Amino acid sequence: MIRSMTPEAARRAALAASGFASGRPNSVTRRHLKRVFGNLGLVQIDSVARVVRSHYLPFYSRLGPYPMPLLDSLLHQPERMGVEYWMHEAAYAPPSTIALAHGRRADWWVRDYGQRDPQTGRAFVSLMADLEAELTAGPGTARELAARVSHDIPERPRDHWGWNPSRVKAGLEALFRAGRISVAARSPAFERVFALPADVHSGLPVPELRFGPPHDPELGLRPHAPRRIRGSSGVSDDIPALVRIAAAALGVATASCLADYFRMPVKPVREAAAELARTGELIEVDVAGVHAFRWHAAVVPRRIDACALLAPFDPLVFNRRRISWLFDFDYRIEIYTPAHARVHGYYVLPFLLGEELVGRVDLAADRGRDALVAHGVHWEPGHRHEPELMQELHRMREWLGLSSLVISG
Repeated sequence: MIRSMTPEAARRAALAASGFASGRPNSVTRRHLKRVFGNLGLVQIDSVARVVRSHYLPFYSRLGPYPMPLLDSLLHQPERMGVEYWMHEAAYAPPSTIALAHGRRADWWVRDYGQRDPQTGRAFVSLMADLEAELTAGPGTARELAARVSHDIPERPRDHWGWNPSRVKAGLEALFRAGRISVAARSPAFERVFALPADVHSGLPVPELRFGPPHDPELGLRPHAPRRIRGSSGVSDDIPALVRIAAAALGVATASCLADYFRMPVKPVREAAAELARTGELIEVDVAGVHAFRWHAAVVPRRIDACALLAPFDPLVFNRRRISWLFDFDYRIEIYTPAHARVHGYYVLPFLLGEELVGRVDLAADRGRDALVAHGVHWEPGHRHEPELMQELHRMREWLGLSSLVISG
């Protein structure tokens, strides 16, 4: 039986699941950070640091000011709560969650081999083996490992726009996607510091550390190999388990929302959701004509009293269709839009007040000016909440260690 759910109730359930039902603590501890991470199931990583690296912001949005080194210690010290992998885009996720993605690791291993030039394929296979072996001597970035491991494969031309990695970096990224190596940390320049899985997962309850399938020296050496192979390994992710995690993090979601959370194909997610609905773990709901699923343990508070600026990559808003559906808020990130064509700005943070997204701020931490700069503030129709926004901007300014707040737009 499909139950009816009002858009307002669905929105409150989504906010509660995302960690906005309780107030911010007076002092943030490791326990608070772990609780937020447990609620979200992942935090996305991005290289843009217009305000601060994006993975710091979801914790701030829910908890308020906290010491960033405390989060670093939870992510990069032994028995870490999260490890980097491709679970949405690049993201920190619990090792137990990453272990569920064995299918994509196997498929990526096949795909990455299948893309190799037959003329250099055997040499590239050898380079990857050398890189994996070299990491037994200790972690390193791609630049550092390029100095430690030699090869004679011609480099790609660097005069073409886009991502043109060195052969060493391409080999390391292929090994990382397949789970044969891992990422121990990020350098001050935000480069991945690669390491063997045993060094990263030490002390963690992950039964299999070498996730990649057995080495096949022939893959990639066959002519006319397809550039993208999905499902060719014969292995699949544990989709029902990943759907459970996504559903708990989202509270209320359509099948496509559930699929997007961990970048899964929609068809098997829809099948898994239907089965979980039969067992009672998911509850089918109709939200103003939209068929969706409510996590069985999702709560629906009578009200939400949130006041937070959200990172563009916050799990609450990184699915643009979902926030358009639930919050009637049309949002896009305009980093890659030419400046003259931007509508709201370069790095725009939605402003959550109560249970609504009421506006957005184009924000930047200008270290040269020692200021947090709002280049533009845009309110949704019928909303204008300057006192609440100013209070939140000053609170963020203090957290970032900046002396002044500048409103320039």
